[in-house]
Amino acid sequence: MKLGIVLDNKVNKWALQRFEPLKDKLDVTVFVGERNDYDIKSIDLHKWQLTHAEEISLAVRNPFTAYKRIIRAPYKRMDFYYFSLQKYLKGMDIVYSCDITRSAYTLSTLKDQLRFKFILSWWENIPYRAVFDEKTAYHKRFIMEKVDIFLPFTETAKKVLLIEGVPEEKIEVIYPGVDLERFKPGKKSEELLAKNNIPRNFFVILYVGKLVSWKGVHNLIYAAKILKNRGTKDFVVAVAGKGAQKEAMERLIKQAGLVENFRFLNFISYDEMPDAYRMADAFILPSYPTMLWQEQFGMVLIEAMASGKPIISTNSGSIPEVVGDAGILISPGNFFQMADVISNLINNREFALEMGRKGRQRVEAHFDAQKNAFKFYDIVKTL
Repeated sequence: MKLGIVLDNKVNKWALQRFEPLKDKLDVTVFVGERNDYDIKSIDLHKWQLTHAEEISLAVRNPFTAYKRIIRAPYKRMDFYYFSLQKYLKGMDIVYSCDITRSAYTLSTLKDQLRFKFILSWWENIPYRAVFDEKTAYHKRFIMEKVDIFLPFTETAKKVLLIEGVPEEKIEVIYPGVDLERFKPGKKSEELLAKNNIPRNFFVILYVGKLVSWKGVHNLIYAAKILKNRGTKDFVVAVAGKGAQKEAMERLIKQAGLVENFRFLNFISYDEMPDAYRMADAFILPSYPTMLWQEQFGMVLIEAMASGKPIISTNSGSIPEVVGDAGILISPGNFFQMADVISNLINNREFALEMGRKGRQRVEAHFDAQKNAFKFYDIVKTL
């Protein structure tokens, strides 16, 4: 059985680790755009490079279709390598995507012509969100009826699909997974501590993610200031990621007198992430909802849980479903409560270790990439 995977320019290791265990069960090809955002060398699946040169050449050979899909398209950049995928998806039995805009739009158009089954994973956990963006709404009108089966990443996302009228028989929840051999408890990396000038005895609170407002990153600073004002010593907030709010965070940290309490790790490759988690004593994701977005899953949560770290996060979006009772959830934006929770973990190390053990157990039960890969395989066999 041939499976094609199309993820726009978002092909990455963490999205595909749940397909790697199936390479001996399915003939898998991952289609990678020329401007893909991530390093794909470590992905252990067959990859096919899509190029702009070939896409243009194929479009020139099909001028009428090119005119309709490019010149007469209602919005710019509607398709993802339409002509290349029309060529290379021939003979595919199943095509999978979790990109619900360009890739899904192109695949929906090609589905009947090429006669493949179309599987689409679903992150969205706010009903009818597309109504706020005309282009997304246009994409969605074409996509929904063409999907053979939806694979929402959470029960929360499933409920949203049901609200929007998708028949329940077309929906199966499969959680994302992590490689439990890569992400596991272990000793702190002395090299990483030294590289970031973090004393071995300091309590390290780790944040991993984009430095954007809706991730609540400024609350890390407010909570740290409260801790320092209370006399808490020997702690560091390590921030791994990049984004528009970094400069504002640096100014705020300086103004609050917290330079010695923060370390910006900047971008860390996925291959290096296990050491980053093991360096931490606790993991924090202070995300909060907006009208158009709330945390859809939080892969960093299950990576940190797999690494045996106690979790501090918020009651936002799908986070409570992911974390369960294996973490401490606070009200979004409540940095006073955040400081209290961090203080409790610092002062009660045995409690912190117990929370970390619960997190590891929860990941083993629900978010094992190996197990979840075969849940996907069981569904594929029924199509």
